[in-house]
Formats: sequence, structure tokens, C-alpha cells
Amino acid sequence: MTVGPIHALNGFPVWYKDENGLRLMLNTDSNDPFAIMDELPNPGQPVSFPDNFPSEAFYFIAEAEMVTGTGERARLVLALEAAFVNEVPAEGDQIVFGRVRIRVAGLQPNVEYTVTHPYGIDTFIAEPDGEGFGEINFTEDIGGLNGGNFELALESRVFPFLQWDPNVAPLAPVGYIGDPNVPHPVIGSVLVDRFGEPQNIFRIEGPGIGIGSPDRATTPGINPDNCIETRDFNVAGKISTISGVDVVRSTYSQSAATGGVLDVFAMTDVGQQNLEVSGAGINTTRLQGENGTYFARVNYPGALPPSSITVTNTSDNPPSLKESTPVDFINATANYDNDAKTLIITATSSDEVTPVILTVEDFGLGDLSIPIEGLAVNTMIVPAEITIQSSAGGLQTIPVTITGSVNNPIGVSANAGADQTVLINSTVTLDGSQSRGAISSYQWTQIPEQTVTLQDANTAIATFVAPNEAAQLSFQLTVQGEGGPHSDIVNINVLETASEPVADAGPNQTVQQGSIVTLTGSTTGEVSTVQWVQTSGPEVVLNNANSPVATFTFPNQFTTLTFELRVAGPGGNAVDTVTISTTPDSLTVNRVQFRTGDSEWRISGTSSVAGAGVTVTIYIGNSLNGTILAQVQVDALGQWEYRVEPSQVGPDATRAISLQSSSGGVLINVPINIRN
Repeated sequence: MTVGPIHALNGFPVWYKDENGLRLMLNTDSNDPFAIMDELPNPGQPVSFPDNFPSEAFYFIAEAEMVTGTGERARLVLALEAAFVNEVPAEGDQIVFGRVRIRVAGLQPNVEYTVTHPYGIDTFIAEPDGEGFGEINFTEDIGGLNGGNFELALESRVFPFLQWDPNVAPLAPVGYIGDPNVPHPVIGSVLVDRFGEPQNIFRIEGPGIGIGSPDRATTPGINPDNCIETRDFNVAGKISTISGVDVVRSTYSQSAATGGVLDVFAMTDVGQQNLEVSGAGINTTRLQGENGTYFARVNYPGALPPSSITVTNTSDNPPSLKESTPVDFINATANYDNDAKTLIITATSSDEVTPVILTVEDFGLGDLSIPIEGLAVNTMIVPAEITIQSSAGGLQTIPVTITGSVNNPIGVSANAGADQTVLINSTVTLDGSQSRGAISSYQWTQIPEQTVTLQDANTAIATFVAPNEAAQLSFQLTVQGEGGPHSDIVNINVLETASEPVADAGPNQTVQQGSIVTLTGSTTGEVSTVQWVQTSGPEVVLNNANSPVATFTFPNQFTTLTFELRVAGPGGNAVDTVTISTTPDSLTVNRVQFRTGDSEWRISGTSSVAGAGVTVTIYIGNSLNGTILAQVQVDALGQWEYRVEPSQVGPDATRAISLQSSSGGVLINVPINIRN
């Protein structure tokens, strides 16, 4: 399976080819009765990208339908579809994906059903539809769904392509794999069912599904009461008559000694192909190569390369063309010396005649200009790769090689804990458990002299009883281990009496969902420990929770959080509470459309609160009391979408929907655009 070169006029691959060598093109001819595509914005005008281009079109589509015993529809869609990230034709938003969609209504709820089709056998538990029946609503889309990466569609299940069975009349129209307007048996599945037959079939097995159905199974060995099946598919796909061509690279080099030379790399389909390169001031030259990979080296006159070259596949009828702007080629190396902490970059342009400026794109130090003798940067920032840009258009990304010694391991580090204030005759704990490294031993000692008795002085945690009079005591923790020894000192202030601590959690706040919130607490009196504790609301992660000022990220929810600032000292404990609330998100709607022909909903919009956890509930009608149509997730960009066909729920008499977000936003009485 392979994907063809990119079409110069629309940015989609010219074709996809399956393992049988069947090559299908994207059919966007609105006058072709065998084309399946979305309606053009201007139906009476020629197709043009992106102004008058369908939002959906197909390289391949095969659909099959049946009727269940309850009179409901069972539908299978198998397709290689071309569309756009945001449903609107735009350069850079082109996507292609393989789709397997199974929709069945009128089933027994919570019962298992097995669906056999040309690309697999899938098992489902019918979900309750709220009206006493069960349904299957399954869609699998595999491809580059964020734009480009067209080869990812090859990982989907819709290969090899299905086509009309040539042994069953009538034959497919010349140049096509079928007529989408006529159901017909197909061939193409490489799978074999349990009866030893190719899986060129749409079959559903489950309790009672065949009783009363006109599509009761006829396969020997199957109980027709529990099975429906069909071998007829509506198939569309246009066989590609051209191989197309793509320019993989066009670079130039020039020097005073050799003049100017173009290096042109192109690709097309395998097989005998004739590719030619032409351009202003150069001789038309045939590219050499085979198996889809071609190359030519061409002289050009003058001090500058042609501003544009054209590679033509003359084997195609009509010939396929692809233009390209030649740029210089960059030879470069990058090495980081870990001893000197120096990144050394050398780079040269293939243009030795025209003054060219080479720069390293910012990897944390800003853009860096590369002088002729090379660039040496003292830095602790070490990128895995660097990208070099030429003022003549060249762009080169290369890995950074590393030389020098390995980094030293972390040595042991003693941490004797925070200074403390205690009362006379109290038991004091010295905590060195936050020490780091490969520690082999601990040792606590009092400095400058021993006046108290230390318990467990050779462990991470030691204790002693404070003297019966006020004093200033100091203790040293020494740890041994690799890179050691290392010591740290903690001071203990012993008081006869201590003032009572006071906590102030700061003012209540109203913040934006998803924002970073600062809890501005403060303390007075003798304070030994500070701790923030959340007491209500969805749990959040507190940063610096043991200091008066802490932070957290407010969740993407319309809710209220409360926190306590708890302080303790030798004179007692204190607590204060603060409340953090939020405002609802703002909802917008970009599209509300219902297509009566396929019972298809297309609804999309945005929320001012983006990210995980935000959902939008869609209600039928002009209030939030209507039937729930769906609940959809808001993505990381704040966008949400609901697109389903066929839907068991249509518009009501109000011809409106209403929306409610889990982040509090509400939109009431949004009109529905109803189309055929």
C-alpha cells in the first residue's frame, strides 16, 4: 500500500494504491454521477481550492444497509475520506483517514452482537437508547487527523479496496470500481469467515435480530432468526489514470569555478515514467531513476538560479506538473564538548558566489548567526538537534553530537531541617530525613559543646529533651557517602514562654477557571510550622503548601474551593479559612445544522475554558428542560463538536437547541439550520 504525490492544486495526495495495485484518485468532479462528495459552496461554479471545494470527498467508499427485525436501519460505512481539520477547506488543514462506521438501531439493550464485514469482525454490547431499545454507534477513523501525515491513513483497515464483483452483471462503469447508486456484490476482502468464504458481506448476529427482517440470513449453518446479512454494497471510487509528480527537493549550488548547478529530486508512482525538469534559462532535461524515485542535475546560466522550476510527468495524460523554488543546500555539523561546555557549529552554503547569511534558529539562546569560520557558544543548554536557516532559502536540521566526559553523579547532601522554636522541658525532634544522595551513615552532634543528651544520634531522626531554662542550641548533622562527608546545622531556640500563633488565610477570591491561584496567607506570633489544607471542592495540587504563600491551578469546573491555613508553635495552634470561587465560562456556537436526508447533526462551537474535564451538554429545544441530544468534550484549544448520523433524535417544533457547560456557561434557544 502506498500514497501518491501531493496534488499541486488542492494539497491532497493524487492517489492511494492498495496491495493489489488498484490506484484510486480523489474524485471532486461535481458533474460526475459516480462521485460522492459534499456540496460545493457555489454549486454552479467550477471546483477550485479552497474557495469552491467540498468539505468532504472520497477516494473510496462502500456502504451497505439492512433492516432489523424491529424495522430499524443497520448501516455499514467503509471509506477512505478526504476532509479538513476544521471542516472548512483551508491550506494546511487537509486530512485523509480510513473510516469503519457501524450504526444499528432497534436492538435488545445490553446484549452482545457480532458484526462481520469485509475488514473484520467486531463485537459490541448494544447501548440502551433511552427508548427501550439498544443501539450500536461505532466509528473508527485512522489517519493524520491534525493535517498532513497522509501516510497514516495506510494504517487503517480499509485496504485493499472493495470493488464490484466482475462475475456478477452489470460490470462497473469504465474507469470506476462501481456505481454508488446501484447496490452490487463486491470482491476485495482478504479475510475469510467461519464458513470458509471471503468476508465480502455485511452480517449482524444477535438474539432475534432476524425475526421479521427482510434481510434474514441465507447462509447455510446460520439460524436466520438470529442473523441478518447482505452482500450488496454501494461502491464509489475512480481509478486514477495519472501517476502525478512531487518535487521532494530542488537545491542549487554555484561557484566561480563550476558555475551554477541545480539538483532536482522528484517522486511518482512505480513503473515506466518520463519526468522532465524545465525553467527559465535552463535546458529541459529528463530525470533519471525508477521505482518512483527520480533525479537530475542541470546547469543554469547567470549569477542566480531560476526563481522557479517545473517538473512534468509526461507519461500522464494530461501531463502532471509540480513547481518548486530552488534554494541553497546547507552542509553543517554541530558538536557539544561536555568538558568545555561549548557548542561548536560549522555550516556552509552551496552558494559560494552570492553573500549568504546562515543563522541557527533559537533553541533557548535566541537566533545565532554563523560566521564563516564557524560558531562556538559557551552554554549549558544542549539541544538534541539544531536547525540552520539560510537567507537563500535553505533549511537544514541536524543532530548534535556529544564529546567529553560524563557528568558527575550527585554527591551526598545533609539537610538538618528547619530551625525551631520550642518550650523548656519539651521533647525536640531533629529531622535529617530530607538529606540526599547515597548516604552510608548519619551523625548528630551538638555544637559548640554537649549540654543535652541526644537519642538515636546516629540515625536520620534524633531527639532530646530541652533544658529547663531559655537557651540557644545548635546541632550539626554530618552524612557520609559518595562525594561526602557533608554537614548541615539547625538552630533550636528554647523559650520559657511563647506567644500564641495567629493565622491569616488572606481574602476570599473570584478567579478564572484553569488559572493559577495564589493563596496569600500570613502569620504572627511564635510559629514553628505552616500548612495549607483543602477542606472542600474538587481536589487540587497545592504548591508550597507548608509556607504562608501557596499556589494551585483552579480546576476547569464551575465550583467553589475552601482552604485552611493551619499554623502551630510552642504557644499553641491556629486556623483560618479562605474561599476561592470562579465565574462560568463563555460559550459560542459556530454551526448548528441538521440534515434531514441522513438524519445527521453537525454542531460545533467553543468554550472560554479549554482543556480536559470540560463538557458541553446539548438539549433539544429552547430551554434546558428538553431532551439531551449529546454530551461532548471540549478540547485543548477550547473547541467542541458533535457530529452524528444517523441520529434517532431530530429537532423539535422550536427548531432550536440549548447548551450547558460543566464550567457553568449556558446558551438558550440557538436556532438550527435544517437542510435536506
